[in-house]
Amino acid sequence: MSDSVTRSINSAVQKTYEWLVDVEQELHTDDRQVAYHALRAVLHALRDRLPVEEAAHLAAELPILLRGLYYEGWRPSHKPEKLDRDEFLARVAETYDASPTLDPLWLTHAVLAVLDKRVAAGEMSDVRGTLPKDFMELWPA
Repeated sequence: MSDSVTRSINSAVQKTYEWLVDVEQELHTDDRQVAYHALRAVLHALRDRLPVEEAAHLAAELPILLRGLYYEGWRPSHKPEKLDRDEFLARVAETYDASPTLDPLWLTHAVLAVLDKRVAAGEMSDVRGTLPKDFMELWPA
């Protein structure tokens, strides 16, 4: 494997770890598995709630390994799902697959805080603009 390929792979892994560390910090845990499952659950619920074009724009902002996680199992022909706020949180709880079981609102706040930190402000504004007003309560104050 060439050095540039190795550097690219290492960079992708490093960026993914940085995102997971941010989620860990938001959740006040040092459990990487909890952070991974929280990130996956919230990204999947958000992806499924967004219009297809907006879901793709958000994906373009993610590190390449997280982009793969984001698209895992996605069926765009069935989107967006018109989930209300409570259904969204239920989806996060249902998709979160780690122990301990944590409050889906808390998981969502943590992941959205990381998205706000790591994704371009204009893109996050677009994401917010496509969601119902009661979803704004999902973002941390």
